[in-house]
Amino acid sequence: MSQPAVLSCLIGDFLTQFFYYQGVGPLIMAALLVALGTVYYRLLYRTQNWWAIIPVMVLTLWEFGKLCNLYYPISATLSFMGGSLIALLFIRANLRSAKAIIPFALICIAASYWLFGIGVWITLVFIFSILPRYLFAILLVEAIGISIAAKYIFTIPWDEAFIYPSTAQFGKPNFERERILKYDCEYYFNRTNLLKSDEGGQNSLLPTYYTNLIDAKQQNLPGKILARMKYGINGLFIPVAPTSDPQSIYAANEVWFELGDMTLAEHATILGMIFSPQHKGSRALRRLAEINLINQDDEAAKKYLRMLQKTIVHNDWATQRMPGNQKENIKKWLTSKRSLLPQKDTIRSSADIQTSLCNLLDANPNNLPALDYLLCYDLLIKDIESFVNHIEKYSNGYSNHRLYQEAYLIYAANKESPFPQNGKFVIAPEVIDDFYQYTTLYQTSGDNIEQLKQKFDKTYWFYYHFAQRNK
Repeated sequence: MSQPAVLSCLIGDFLTQFFYYQGVGPLIMAALLVALGTVYYRLLYRTQNWWAIIPVMVLTLWEFGKLCNLYYPISATLSFMGGSLIALLFIRANLRSAKAIIPFALICIAASYWLFGIGVWITLVFIFSILPRYLFAILLVEAIGISIAAKYIFTIPWDEAFIYPSTAQFGKPNFERERILKYDCEYYFNRTNLLKSDEGGQNSLLPTYYTNLIDAKQQNLPGKILARMKYGINGLFIPVAPTSDPQSIYAANEVWFELGDMTLAEHATILGMIFSPQHKGSRALRRLAEINLINQDDEAAKKYLRMLQKTIVHNDWATQRMPGNQKENIKKWLTSKRSLLPQKDTIRSSADIQTSLCNLLDANPNNLPALDYLLCYDLLIKDIESFVNHIEKYSNGYSNHRLYQEAYLIYAANKESPFPQNGKFVIAPEVIDDFYQYTTLYQTSGDNIEQLKQKFDKTYWFYYHFAQRNK
């Protein structure tokens, strides 16, 4: 009750939790649109008969378009429906006496704003034709006065005070955004096999980010990273900045949680919640609970788990993870995640990615996704010296990918003793032969890079010489 539209927001938030289940979200939205159209039709039928179907379809399609906006809440749709229901109640009351109709109308307007926010304007629109002009003017002044008072009572901005909880007046389907959100959703539910065939979706930052993370978990990142170099290091670690959209900020924690740095994962999760509309979301609460369970901070974890226990959808999930009530599979998962945690504290910037990844590898040299992320990060920023230091320190033979061999040859070309200090890191003879051909062609081609591109555009050598760094 700290904001207007109490009833529509309460019902809207209650229904939104069920969007967690696949297919239920569209079903709820379809049911709301049908119900909204039905109420509109009952209100308009009395004056337009069957012709009412035309404006009803227009109004319903208009609301559908707004629901396609990423942050448009279904509580706004409920507000329009609630305001229409109060108008229908007022009309059905059919009061004739001025002594009865005036107080009843004043109560309806006040109730419409308190319960449904922006729905008060819908109430006014639909009762306009049946009211004396002086009474409608009084009700209009009342609605404006209540909205102005709400700005101070609820401490909300002027624009929100008049249209709360609506966030948009127009909208339309955006299929490109839907494809981007598909990556976020399918990764969250661990249905990554459904993303393999959608290479076109990787033309955006968020799909690139998730695809890189999936490849790292499958030890395929070095072989694919140059094919997705459009976003550079941002495709590995999403930047969290004032200009970032909430969806990207929300996703920024995923890579750190997977690699094992719970400090940076918690930092990104909290920022995601802060910058999200209404500063709430079960996904962030679940992640914060997991992070604190892994860190063995049971009291902090219980705080988030108790919040989730109050929901229908997440109650079982939270109960199974409550300290003292955890099943063996949960304990096993926690043990595996704790094995990735860094073992020493350091004061560092959240943007100091190399230090963070080195801390993870110092604690667990077998953290292969962290190793690939560190080496690929070095290569994308063309920090060859750091790359060589890291590969000689952490490589255990696993890192003999061709990408890493190509990068090492750039370092070795100007060294008297070019062979890797780590004996387990071996450069294949065919890579050396290709490097010789590349350098020969590079030195003779001058400004004409087409010959190099035709044969070597997939190599790190070509990237190193011609790709612009994406900061």
